[in-house]
Amino acid sequence: MFKKTLASWLTTRYQLVIRNEEDLAEKSTISFSHAKLITLAFTLFLALFGLGLLLAHTVLGRWFNPAYIEQENKRKLIQLAAAIESLDEQTNQQAKFIKLMQSVIEGKEEPDYELEPAENSQVEASSSLLHQLEDLTAADASLRSEFEEQESTLLTNSYGATHALQELFFFTPIEGIITTPFNPQIEHYGVDIVAKEHEPIKCIADGMVIFSSWTVETGWVIAVQHSKNLVSIYKHNATLLKSTGRAVKAGEVIAIMGNSGELSTGPHLHFEIWYEGNAVNPENFITF
Repeated sequence: MFKKTLASWLTTRYQLVIRNEEDLAEKSTISFSHAKLITLAFTLFLALFGLGLLLAHTVLGRWFNPAYIEQENKRKLIQLAAAIESLDEQTNQQAKFIKLMQSVIEGKEEPDYELEPAENSQVEASSSLLHQLEDLTAADASLRSEFEEQESTLLTNSYGATHALQELFFFTPIEGIITTPFNPQIEHYGVDIVAKEHEPIKCIADGMVIFSSWTVETGWVIAVQHSKNLVSIYKHNATLLKSTGRAVKAGEVIAIMGNSGELSTGPHLHFEIWYEGNAVNPENFITF
């Protein structure tokens, strides 16, 4: 009996008629039952409850929960501290690396420190740069010893080095005539290119300037570290347009050709390429 009464109460249909108060004209009619009303109310309750939970963990949590704001600030401070520590380590490594390369190019004694191995960083980009500096350390130490010894072993003619460099595209630093070719037997580890005086000199590939200064023998010199342990060196310039530590793009003008240094006998560019600590012939990879 109760079940029949409840079922009848739930399924009994009602009609809500909306009329105009003045002329009693029917405006709209809504049909409903208790079952429909209960279903609609329950659905609305679930929707509001879910929306309330969502807002409590997002917008409302940020507005009304001081602990949430404090936790967010702590998390950001930890991330910033990790990033600063990683960047500080990267800066120290780069500074030591640049000093080492400057001593190599200027022919000074090697500094009394060694580059520390790069540690894993919590910041992905910084970690990548630190690992790259770690990979370059061995090549730079080899380059320093080869410069000091001045031996013919500086020339790399192995298939592996040639193949690796031929996969890269290099911009021509300057178009002109080669007057003195690459010849390590007479300690000429690059090519001399004669062109119009004050012609712009372009960087052969993307990289970072690791040396930009004056030396007595080679005048104004700029050296750029590229990927794959590759270094390009430009000597006897009239003017240098990039300073040490600057990032440069392939084809970007970095110097003006000149006639500086005691070893220069006329306006020209002395251009060298070093791969894995060994000098290679630029004519094998670049058309001048």
